[in-house]
Amino acid sequence: MRNHGFSIALLLVLSGCTGEAEPLPSDQVIELIDPTEGTQTPDPIANLIPARFHGTWDYVGGTCAPESDMRMEISNSEILFYESIGAVTAVTVEGQDAVLNLAMEGEGDTWDQRTRLSIIGSGDNERLAISDGDTPKIEDEYPRKRCPE
Repeated sequence: MRNHGFSIALLLVLSGCTGEAEPLPSDQVIELIDPTEGTQTPDPIANLIPARFHGTWDYVGGTCAPESDMRMEISNSEILFYESIGAVTAVTVEGQDAVLNLAMEGEGDTWDQRTRLSIIGSGDNERLAISDGDTPKIEDEYPRKRCPE
């Protein structure tokens, strides 16, 4: 709710009067809005997948070809799987892992999914492990390698 009493007092001060102020023409009325009022703007980077996970990944034995069924592309705000797409609705960082809330869509269906992303190793031995975001971290039976860009 706006504080109209404050706006009226400001008009009195701005008009130089200490008593009754004559109204200003409507094109000169200044109305102040409380900056703490209203909805807060969400943090634009709070729901982004950390950059270390971005890129194209495929099963370590895969070809990285678009038709590979284990291939996935990770960007700031979504993961593109073989036959589905997950739009990020929330990200929680747990150490080096990221737990994503995904609004999934594919094959004519929609569902919500929590997914944990973990990077194991480094350099040429870097692997992406994916597991259920609702359970403690487990070893991924099908780790993915980073595909060349």
